[in-house]
Amino acid sequence: MIRQPANMGLRLLSIGLTIGFALISRAALADQNCGEDIQKLMKRRDAEVARMNAMVQAAHGKKLDPQVFCSQSGGLGAAENALIAYMTKNKDWCSIPDDALDGLKSAHAKSAGFTAKACTVAAQMRKMKQQEASGAANAGPQSQPLPAGPL
Repeated sequence: MIRQPANMGLRLLSIGLTIGFALISRAALADQNCGEDIQKLMKRRDAEVARMNAMVQAAHGKKLDPQVFCSQSGGLGAAENALIAYMTKNKDWCSIPDDALDGLKSAHAKSAGFTAKACTVAAQMRKMKQQEASGAANAGPQSQPLPAGPL
C-alpha cells in the first residue's frame, strides 16, 4: 500500500481551486474583452447611423440626392460589416445570442438594400448627364441640307 503525505489532500484542493479560479477569471476576461470590443464597434456604427440620419434631417422632407447618399453610406456598411464579422467570429466565446446576431444582419440587409438602390439611381443619373453632355457636344449648329436634283 502506498502512503500519501498528510498534506496531499490540501495540495489537490489547492490545485482544484487554482484551476477553478483560472476558468472563472478567463470567463470574466472574455466578458470584459467582448463587452469592450462590441461597445467600440457599436459606437462606430451608431456614429455612422447618426451621420446618415443628420443627412436625412438636413433634406427637410425634400428628396435626397442619390449620388450624395451613395457616396456617404459606405461608412455605415463598413461599420456594420465589422460588427457582424466580430460577433460571428466570437459568438461562442462572447455568448452572443442568435437573435441579436440575426437582428443585426437583418438591419444590415435593409441598409445595404437601400444603399444599393440609391447607388443604382445615382449611376443612372450620371449616365443620363453624360448622354446629355455628349449629345449637346455632337449636335453643333445644324444647317439645312441643300436641295439635290433638278431645280
